[in-house]
Amino acid sequence: MKLVNNKWRMSFSSELAILWYSIIAGVFAACLIAFVVLYIESQERSYIDRVTQSTANGIQILLEEDMRKRMTSLTKFAELSNISRDMSEFDWNVISQTLYDTQQGYQAIGWIDRSFHVRKIMPVAGNETAIDFDLALNPPALFAVMEAKKNDSAVITIPLDSIHGSLGIGIYVPVYKTTQTGKILEGFIGSALLFDSYIKAVLPAYLLKEHQFRLFIDEQQIYSYETNHALTVNEWFKQAYFELQGQVWQINLAPKNEFLSLTHFKLIKVLILLGVLLSLFIALAVYTAMSAHYKTKLIKDGRKQTEQLLKNLPGMAYQAFNKPNWPMAFVSAGCEVLTGYSKVQFEQHSILWGNIIHPEDYERVCQTVNQAVKTQSLFELEYRIATKNNDIRTIWERGEPVSSSLNEDVIIEGFITDITSIKQAKVDLMHSHAFSDTIVNSVVEAVISIDQNGLIKSFNCAAQDMFGYTFDEVKNKNMKNLIPHQYSELYDQYLGEFLDTNKIHNIGTGRELEAKCKDGTTFPIHISISEIHSHENQMFVGLIRDITQQRALEDKARLHIEQLAHADRLTALGEMAASIAHEINQPLTAISLFSQTAKNFCANGKFEKLPELFEKLSQQSCRAGAVIQSIQAMTRQGDRPKYVIDCNILINEVTKLAESEARLREIGIKVITCTEQTNVFVDRVQIQQVILNLLRNGMEAMQAVDCKNGAVIELKTKLCVENQIEISVVDTGGGLDKSIIEKLFKPFSSTKTNGTGIGLSISKTIVEEHGGHIHFTENKPVGSIFYFTLPIHEKRHSNE
Repeated sequence: MKLVNNKWRMSFSSELAILWYSIIAGVFAACLIAFVVLYIESQERSYIDRVTQSTANGIQILLEEDMRKRMTSLTKFAELSNISRDMSEFDWNVISQTLYDTQQGYQAIGWIDRSFHVRKIMPVAGNETAIDFDLALNPPALFAVMEAKKNDSAVITIPLDSIHGSLGIGIYVPVYKTTQTGKILEGFIGSALLFDSYIKAVLPAYLLKEHQFRLFIDEQQIYSYETNHALTVNEWFKQAYFELQGQVWQINLAPKNEFLSLTHFKLIKVLILLGVLLSLFIALAVYTAMSAHYKTKLIKDGRKQTEQLLKNLPGMAYQAFNKPNWPMAFVSAGCEVLTGYSKVQFEQHSILWGNIIHPEDYERVCQTVNQAVKTQSLFELEYRIATKNNDIRTIWERGEPVSSSLNEDVIIEGFITDITSIKQAKVDLMHSHAFSDTIVNSVVEAVISIDQNGLIKSFNCAAQDMFGYTFDEVKNKNMKNLIPHQYSELYDQYLGEFLDTNKIHNIGTGRELEAKCKDGTTFPIHISISEIHSHENQMFVGLIRDITQQRALEDKARLHIEQLAHADRLTALGEMAASIAHEINQPLTAISLFSQTAKNFCANGKFEKLPELFEKLSQQSCRAGAVIQSIQAMTRQGDRPKYVIDCNILINEVTKLAESEARLREIGIKVITCTEQTNVFVDRVQIQQVILNLLRNGMEAMQAVDCKNGAVIELKTKLCVENQIEISVVDTGGGLDKSIIEKLFKPFSSTKTNGTGIGLSISKTIVEEHGGHIHFTENKPVGSIFYFTLPIHEKRHSNE
């Protein structure tokens, strides 16, 4: 210490100063080294984190793209099988072997027939147990096959235990045979992937060299690539996901301990040691070298990923100079597929982009690009180019101008893809729509389409003429505007039923309804509804026919038939006059006798016996009244309502009417009815007329041979399996000649000398109007059987 100007100052020797500055330098160097080490450690952690996540993402992309490519290739294989359904065994082996060899990782590729049995397999070696394997024994595989059939697309199974004893998945694609009536399932193209071999085939070895890897599907672990220790969740643990047909694939990745030890912990120790021993400048040099190495690797990896991405693009990415005809600074590999010219030809300016633009589109392209350069904005346009083979293609381009980093020139960057097929598809679709509209408008019946909310979407010319509306007046209006008010609730009920159950009982069938014109008048229609199958919205189309004239003709025909039937009934009653008179005379004679007896009792004062006589008088008068009432019903003309009645009651009533004539002919009527109650919905008089006509014909046939084969005619009823009742009349007459059988039910054909020949014809018409059929057969050994059927009436609980 020295005193200078009354102040103490510290002074050091040269050795001490050198030592002091050395210590300061050492401390400063130590601080710098500590800072550098901490910085490098943070960068290393970030680097490991990014590499791990990038590797997980890369594995995710590889697995997802590979699975989709396999589904696509199997779908193409299925389409080829559909086109060449008679594919020989040799062709099958060649194609399946090619697919097996080009996409490594398959355990097997096979053909499954419609019974879900494996019939073909590639390769056979190692898969012998799969031949004739029934997928029903493996429910997940069977479920996937049924889903493929339902969706008409490739389906991946859930992870399942294979017949080889290891975990795997299957891919199944349906193969259909197209016929004139639709598509028929031929079988399935199937493939099996075992995860152990599949992962090794798809993932490059370098991706897993430094990491531990696990694969989960729907939280189920299906593959693990680990070394000495189990995969643990730590600060470098990374995950990646993707979804494939509803299955969530999860990739769990973590760096190996050896990798961490080598790239992180040992490196930090080396840096500290080098920093202490070799000084600040050596540490900075190491840090600079490592940083340069790391950046170089990132650039190379980024360049590889970018090149791979551009290679997989369905088109061409480019960088072009903003000069005449746009010489290319860079183009992706897709340029050759798009134009036929190579990447080298474009980048060496042997071919200029402007030279292949269609002359008619060139000026428009120039104006669009120049405007985008001027406003520094994106541009998007469609135009045509001429390929190397002189094919004209329509392309879509999107780009933007950017400033060059090397100079002040403007570079145009963008993407170009081929849309020729899309444009052609649009043209074909427009032609198809025009063609279908022309057909629909040329139909003489009304064609109306509606959506699931009942809103009208199309209304052809016939519909406009029928209802009096123009299409603009009903477009997007509710279908209820064309229905009378009293039927609108029924329409809402049908639509609500469909929305609830996704089923509607009128689809594919026809029914008769009432419709309403624009002026409010109603008219009868026949409508049939069909569903338009679409994956977007549910649509329905109705075919409507005005049946006003048809109804009038039917009413006229029905009136004519009723008139003929009435005439036939009158004729039959005229022929039965003697038996009817006999039937009425009996109760009248009894009434006369009982009245005379009552008079004698009154004269003799025997009044106590009068009530019994009065009761008998009442019974005989009711008997006579019933006969007259039956005759009145048979002679009445005009429309009568149909109603439900037990068939046995019909039989008993007509038997009573025919018994009197049978007695006169000395023929007995034997009635055999079924025990079940068989209700039918009929016109009572008309069906009785049919039965009476058959009974009288049978009795006349028996009387013609003097009843030598028996004097009993049978009237039978029995149930049929078709939910119908059969009513038959069995006689023992002389039968029918074969010449008359063919025209038996035709008008004016009769075997009687005085017959009109319309009885059986009218009976046939009546039965068919009631939904039945009338037939004839021989009654062996002698006689004939006439029988007809009627549908049994069943109670319906739903409104229709």
